[in-house]
Amino acid sequence: MKNGMIRVVIADDSLVFREAIASLLSQDPEILIVANASNGREAYTKCKEYNPDIVLMDVRMPVCDGIEGTKLIKDSFPEIKVIMFTTFEDKDYITEAIRYGAEGYVFKDSGQDHIRTVIKSVKKGYPVFHQKALNTMLESIPETTAEKVDIDLNPAESKILSYIVEGKSNKEIGILLMLSEGRIRNIVSDLFEKTGTSDRTQLAVFAVRNDLVD
Repeated sequence: MKNGMIRVVIADDSLVFREAIASLLSQDPEILIVANASNGREAYTKCKEYNPDIVLMDVRMPVCDGIEGTKLIKDSFPEIKVIMFTTFEDKDYITEAIRYGAEGYVFKDSGQDHIRTVIKSVKKGYPVFHQKALNTMLESIPETTAEKVDIDLNPAESKILSYIVEGKSNKEIGILLMLSEGRIRNIVSDLFEKTGTSDRTQLAVFAVRNDLVD
């Protein structure tokens, strides 16, 4: 973490909103707002200039929306994490954001404490999606006539998988199950291999689609 703080760029076409959210987030000693932008292309430019850890990206903006902005940023700076930030529960936007590499998706009415938590979780490498967004994303994936995949999971793997779907981190899961974080990490790696997925978001979608969690 640069200088011990999470460096954030806020991209939103509303100056009033940008200033308001920047003021709220700046109250957290772990978060530093380094720049703001009024559209996706400007956010990309700010990334080149400030090299932030996180971009808090509004979806609907003029000139260059958040989806295109995410693509620009991820193509050039894959290490910069993008959290989509909107009031619209739009299936196309959600799936496009994930396709281009967004690590989080929250709604503006989530509350500042939740937004701060999402920023910190995403910085640590844990994708976070608002439950409504995850549900919408799952609904948008076409149903197929193919049989669901039958995977043999032991009780620990099943429990950990359910916690991953809930968005919990390895540390949180370890505390709940009274196992070391390293042990949880190893089991998650095994789950990736068993399911043919490569990140926690794919794993969560796979688990729900194949009825691997209650």
